Amino acid sequence: MTDHIAGAEGAPLSRPDLHTVLLELDRDVAADPAEVFDLLVTQLAPSDGHTKFAVYPQCLTAVMQGDWWYRGEYRVTAVPAGARVSYTVINVAQKQHTGGNLISKSTVAAAPDAFARRLDALEDSLRRE
Repeated sequence: MTDHIAGAEGAPLSRPDLHTVLLELDRDVAADPAEVFDLLVTQLAPSDGHTKFAVYPQCLTAVMQGDWWYRGEYRVTAVPAGARVSYTVINVAQKQHTGGNLISKSTVAAAPDAFARRLDALEDSLRRE
């Protein structure tokens, strides 16, 4: 299992006091939660140089923070059928918070399809192992 916290100083586990949850998605995957988490972290690791990314293996959570308003949280939890992957999009803009709610609309609209594609790819990877 992933055993490090990468960039936690910029993407802390806790949300700031001022935040708005904009969208929550989840899907069950028929696999071990730790295995699902490791594959998910590999998929999520940003390469753009400005997105902050932190991995919290003790609670199977990965956090991404980018732009001025965006925070994405991925959590993996155990369920009877294997693992549940949850994705939450959060506005964490501290200044112009209302602007973050407005500008996020395209990201929120695209998120369900992007989440489904990400988990389809993850399940494909599990089948190949």
